[in-house]
Amino acid sequence: MITAVVSGSFHRHMDAITKAVYELATLSVRVLSPADPRVVAMQGEFLFVASDRVRSVRLVQDRHLDSIHAANFLWLVCPDGYVGQSASMEIGYAAGAGVPIFATRPPADLTLREYVGIVPTLAEAVRVAMTRPQPLRSEGVLINPHASIEEVHQVLERIEIALTNQDGTGDPALLVHREMTGIQHRLRLPTCIQ
Repeated sequence: MITAVVSGSFHRHMDAITKAVYELATLSVRVLSPADPRVVAMQGEFLFVASDRVRSVRLVQDRHLDSIHAANFLWLVCPDGYVGQSASMEIGYAAGAGVPIFATRPPADLTLREYVGIVPTLAEAVRVAMTRPQPLRSEGVLINPHASIEEVHQVLERIEIALTNQDGTGDPALLVHREMTGIQHRLRLPTCIQ
C-alpha cells in the first residue's frame, strides 16, 4: 500500500490539509500523518490534531518526521505559495531522506521550489509515487509502537538464544552486534541520546 504524509500550514490551510487527507484515503493511500486532522487542542501557536497521541510538541513533530521517513511521498499543501517554518523543515527532512515531495502549487520560496514536484492533481502524485521503486522503509516506534515493540521483542529473543549458546552456531558477539544494530534501525534510535 502506498503511504503519504501531508504537510502545510495548519493555521492557514487546515481545510485544504483535511481535504487532502480524505482524498488520499479515497485513492487507497494510507496517510501516516496527520491520520486524523481534526484540531483538538492548542499549545501556544501549535495545533494538536486527533491523531496526535500525546500533547508534546517535540514528540508530535518527531512522529511527523518519522512518518515522512517511512512514507512513499510527502504531499505539500500550499495553495497560495505560503509554507510556514515547520513545513519548510519537513520539506528539508523529506529531501534529505530521499522522499519525493509533490504539490499542485509551487512554494513562494525559490529554494523550496527546487525540491517540490508540481503535479496537476493529488491523484497524479499518487500515480507518480506508485511508478517509482519503493525503498524498504519500516515504521518506527513513534508511528506504530505495537508493531515496533513486537519486532524488537523477537530480536531480543534471538539475542537471548545467542548469549546462552542454545543454538550452538556462530560467534555470539557477531550475532548480538548485528541484532542490536537491527534494533536501532527498527526504532530509528540514535546511538547516543543527548
